[in-house]
Amino acid sequence: MMRAPPILAAMLLAGAIAACDDPRADCANVQADAERAIRACTAIVNGGRDTKHNVALAFYNRGIAHSNKGKYDDAISDLTQSLGLDHNHARAYYRRALAHYSKADNEAAIADFTEALRLNPKDRLAHSRRGGANLNKGDYSAAVADTTEAIRLDANDDFAYATRAAAHYALRDYDRAVADFTEAIRITPRDGKRYVARGWAHCKLLKTAAALADADYAIALSPANPAPHELRAYIHERLGRKDDAIADLRAALRVDPSRQENRKALQRLGAQP
Repeated sequence: MMRAPPILAAMLLAGAIAACDDPRADCANVQADAERAIRACTAIVNGGRDTKHNVALAFYNRGIAHSNKGKYDDAISDLTQSLGLDHNHARAYYRRALAHYSKADNEAAIADFTEALRLNPKDRLAHSRRGGANLNKGDYSAAVADTTEAIRLDANDDFAYATRAAAHYALRDYDRAVADFTEAIRITPRDGKRYVARGWAHCKLLKTAAALADADYAIALSPANPAPHELRAYIHERLGRKDDAIADLRAALRVDPSRQENRKALQRLGAQP
């Protein structure tokens, strides 16, 4: 069997190693290995050999990797660098908006979502998440408008339905809140938090049986969440079922002993935690 000449073999081996260590491939693979992606993207950024487009993309990917690790300040810094090289990259604005949103900087998030939508008006996720930022900001009408557009673009956007439901609830439009929470539950039927939210809306509409059913189901889905027990305690107290209310408040405290409002509620009912 013929063997490759030593020089040719060395060249082939070097080429194989280079292919395996291609920083552009690792930099783009941010979901699989964030640390490796960060190292690869840094090599591109600092290498001084890549095009402006590739460097902008490296900053973008490194920003996503930082965000995946919960390092939102680093993510914002990298995404800002990326936008400095390519100011028409809608996804970079969207990703930076998400980092701002994760830091509860709703104003900055809204500004970046708005830029993303200027460049891509049909970005359903940008509409949906800007609705979430507007909800957190307390601009409930804007939240309804954004999420309505998101739902128009994708009728299965559960986040948009849940956000719009919360905005309707804040606007005291409880029938619409129930309807939208129901749609969110249709899409994600195992999310206990949404049953609790719908249960509170049912309470506002004095639909006690429906509220109690939502609380019961939420407890079955999320036994480690105190919120369904708190909802059910509220319902029991309204129905005059003092012992049942006390039992649920104690159950909520077992799950999360830090919730002082439950201790105060027990004291009001003449019970000890």
